[in-house]
Amino acid sequence: TDDIPRTDDFNNYNNDYSGGNSEPNNQGLKLTARHLFCLAAEAITLPKSTTASSPDPSTHCDINSFETREELLYLWSSARSQMPEDVIQKTLRLLTEHKETLRGHEVHLWYPDNDKGAEGMLRVLNSGYEGRSTYNFDSEPADSSHDDLYRFHDMPSKFVGENKLFVDVGSALGLTSMLITYLYPKTTIVSIEPASPSWLIQNINYRCNLSHTQLQYVHPILAGVGTKHHDDNDSMMKMLWRPSETTATRNWNPENNFDFATDLELVVHLRTLRAILAEATPEDLPLGTPISVLNLDCEGCEYNLIPSMHETSFHSIGVVLGRTNWGYIPVIKKPSSVRARETHERVCTHYNFAKRCKECCDFPSLEVKPRLGGANTETEEDGDVAFEGERSVAEVAGDMCNDFEEWAKESKLRDIPDDYGWNEMSAFAHGS
Repeated sequence: TDDIPRTDDFNNYNNDYSGGNSEPNNQGLKLTARHLFCLAAEAITLPKSTTASSPDPSTHCDINSFETREELLYLWSSARSQMPEDVIQKTLRLLTEHKETLRGHEVHLWYPDNDKGAEGMLRVLNSGYEGRSTYNFDSEPADSSHDDLYRFHDMPSKFVGENKLFVDVGSALGLTSMLITYLYPKTTIVSIEPASPSWLIQNINYRCNLSHTQLQYVHPILAGVGTKHHDDNDSMMKMLWRPSETTATRNWNPENNFDFATDLELVVHLRTLRAILAEATPEDLPLGTPISVLNLDCEGCEYNLIPSMHETSFHSIGVVLGRTNWGYIPVIKKPSSVRARETHERVCTHYNFAKRCKECCDFPSLEVKPRLGGANTETEEDGDVAFEGERSVAEVAGDMCNDFEEWAKESKLRDIPDDYGWNEMSAFAHGS
């Protein structure tokens, strides 16, 4: 514990972060994740209340539990072996505790104040719950013609539960993995996050909200997903992490989209999905267990991951969720059109991509699986209702494809000859 920053008193607590905190007032103390680790190491103690009518200052993360303290100290050691010291310190100073809910489950999440990414993800995960608005992505309400596209809350049992594998690529602060843990106990979850600050935050959230038993099923991995052509799993990519939008770590940011005071340009280690799963999958999961759910929320990594998968491996996946990003990536940073076509032709066989992603309109006759996978029949074998009459991309997408050819020309869908810009060692789209 000698390496954990020590604080002798609370005179400097307000210097760590001046933002608000939705947790109890704590008598003016601004408790950050830096203090959480100090408390876990017993390097500091919280003062007592100064009035009989006020509770003692506290954190909802149970640092009085030996197991929780041990988990946090183990995380500290793990972070120091994988992250630069200054990145750890800067990240911890930004984090405060927030009382939230995940579909009725009370949680106390650590994330930066005014983080639009965390707020948006909470809207998505709580979409439609007890009368709340329905969202597709972050701040985008779902239209009346279909349900929210992630729909984690009512997944069929054939995809989740014991001996089922949920792979969350671009897992950010860990909120999706936490929800899956709450809703579908014993689901094995591999949580892959390329940005070390977000990886650290999600690990704090897991340890402060999940029981020791629940933690055994969640396997966080710090890595970006590369292609099968990246030599020896040892390729690198630069990405930008922003505390104001922690769910949008990517390598194609506009040059003017950088706050020197808070944002971090990170060098990310790229590995193949196969190598990541070989490390993360627990020994007690049956050998060769296919991915039941692949959640792609990774700001473009789908163009590395999907073309690199063996055809048999991809088709063994129960359902793929997420979206494609071709239309958002600046031209100078786009991957090759060949890579894009391979990616789109595969993911567009899954309903939410065909329904929402304009890239799928390039394959109007492509057969699409029902909403949550399975055969194109009116009723699934486990009772899920499949769509009627929507068997191809053209039928599922409907009016979304009306102006597709114009969009394809504007976005250079068929015009990028190689991966030069995509593989450039920069987190920015220069000139954008």
